[in-house]
Amino acid sequence: MNKKKPLYKSIGYALRGFWAALKKERNLKIHMVFALVAVGVGIYLGMTAVEWGLVIFAIASVLSAELFNTAMEQICDEASGGKHSETVKNCKDISAAAVLVTAVTALVIGIIILVIPLIKKIF
Repeated sequence: MNKKKPLYKSIGYALRGFWAALKKERNLKIHMVFALVAVGVGIYLGMTAVEWGLVIFAIASVLSAELFNTAMEQICDEASGGKHSETVKNCKDISAAAVLVTAVTALVIGIIILVIPLIKKIF
């Protein structure tokens, strides 16, 4: 019988994976900077609970997509042995496209909820 690992170990593995990706992935670092800026601006603006929910969901979506993309790239590279393959290229491109879709969506949410109100507040 397969014994399940304790929850704290599963959480530990997930955190280890996050830190491993954060150390090596430039784009994940960039997304984290934008996430921190968004949180800072949100605090400054005093966003509503609904606005916080949308911004947090957008941040989580982008970070999740970037983590999945990183995992996909590593799996593809390992499986292909570093050899060029049109299938591997397509998989990696499609995975990157998922990040792009979530990032652009988060940007639109950020403009509506953060940038426009920030500009109004400053000027």
